[in-house]
Amino acid sequence: MFFTLLLLQWMSWSMYSTPETHIPETQGPQLLAPGIVSTTMGEYHPTYDAKNQTLYFMRRTPGRFDYTILASQKMGEGWSAPEVLPFSGRYRDAAPAIAPNGKRLFFDSRRPTGTAPKGSINLWYVEQEDGQWGDPVYLQGPSENTPSEPEAGLDEFGPTVDGQGNLYFYAFRQPYRGGAHYVSRPPNYQEAELNTGLPDPSASTFVSYAYLSEDGQFALLEGLAPGRRDTDIFCACKDAAGNWSKAYPINEVNTPAGEGGPSLSTDGQYLLFTSNRSISNQRVSNANLYWIPIQQLDIPCLRRP
Repeated sequence: MFFTLLLLQWMSWSMYSTPETHIPETQGPQLLAPGIVSTTMGEYHPTYDAKNQTLYFMRRTPGRFDYTILASQKMGEGWSAPEVLPFSGRYRDAAPAIAPNGKRLFFDSRRPTGTAPKGSINLWYVEQEDGQWGDPVYLQGPSENTPSEPEAGLDEFGPTVDGQGNLYFYAFRQPYRGGAHYVSRPPNYQEAELNTGLPDPSASTFVSYAYLSEDGQFALLEGLAPGRRDTDIFCACKDAAGNWSKAYPINEVNTPAGEGGPSLSTDGQYLLFTSNRSISNQRVSNANLYWIPIQQLDIPCLRRP
């Protein structure tokens, strides 16, 4: 399945949701903007800023097996043609994740750093001021092993941040060469620590892309589908004592085709993800973006009135 191939070639991806003011009557996940956002090119890892009605996602870069970050605006009942963000398009840029305030966008990238091993995938962010994105800032602390660690792993993937600015990501650092979740603390993100409490349904086989809610009490996780070699979307909730539940699959969105790259819109109203499921609309193809209102999901810690 294509998710396995993407990981083996060290690629990353995700999905998103629409800013409707009401819950649509249509049940189940809906394809996002067919022919505009979801196309034959392959789209992944969306993240949606509900306040500014802006969707960020990654798409395969034309002419090479790589990724570029784009943005599309919600315009009434439609969407604008996606545009490449000004800092992207030259290097492999992937897994965008918008901060809850909409002012900082995290992503992973293979762009050169000057200190990290050549060709490695590392963590970056850009900040928005007066509607314009600035230059990418390299997060050296969480991207590079400390001198006390064994030989460094090369790659960090899928950054996501909660409302306190805590940065979560997945990495193949020593000694966890099978992959593990990490967290880096603001304001300077100087160090990374193993996040042992967060469940990891990847079975050391996939990059377990994660999303943490603004309050840090809910997690979405990409992981190995039970009994299959593709991926499903899982979730976990913290209890009153601060302990994570086990990761359990979200059956309303998972299919045998494989799903991943989950996130919530910044208003917490929609689950966004990527799916390889078959569709009837011939304008789009595999690896498209979907969304579903959270009120259609049986997740107690996510229920809204």
